[in-house]
Amino acid sequence: MVLSGETIKKYVKEGEIKIDPYDESQVGAVSVDLRLGNQALNPDSGKEINLQDYHLSLDEFLLANPIETITLPSNLVARIIPRSSFARLGILVTFDADLLPPNYSGKPILTMKNLSKKPVLLRSGLAICQLLFEEVDSPVEGYRSRYDHTKPEPSKLEGST
Repeated sequence: MVLSGETIKKYVKEGEIKIDPYDESQVGAVSVDLRLGNQALNPDSGKEINLQDYHLSLDEFLLANPIETITLPSNLVARIIPRSSFARLGILVTFDADLLPPNYSGKPILTMKNLSKKPVLLRSGLAICQLLFEEVDSPVEGYRSRYDHTKPEPSKLEGST
């Protein structure tokens, strides 16, 4: 079951869902907006990029984080959903790792790629995607990630680099 905006607000108030920083105005009918953070990583070059007024070039691929840190309880998952306004500009946001599992804590990774024929301006603080929360039928314990969820990191799959 997808949580409504009112239920999301209630869970945040009760501490079941933690969003830091939290601004209630970011909560919509069934989701919460996440804003683009300050830094990104180009995994092809290994270069860190400052996202203050950054033009994402044609076919360029970046890993970034939102400003917000998310912590989930054992009975919820969250899905990262792209905003249609970015899709209309030709920007794919989070086209692979879109599920935050129960007990997740950290800054979700946002994968971004420009499919348009022109550079697109990215700016820290832009509402770039949304989180949709869903209940799990029974609590899940013991999730551990191979990433630290504090900054964009390249893949840790063996043989991927």
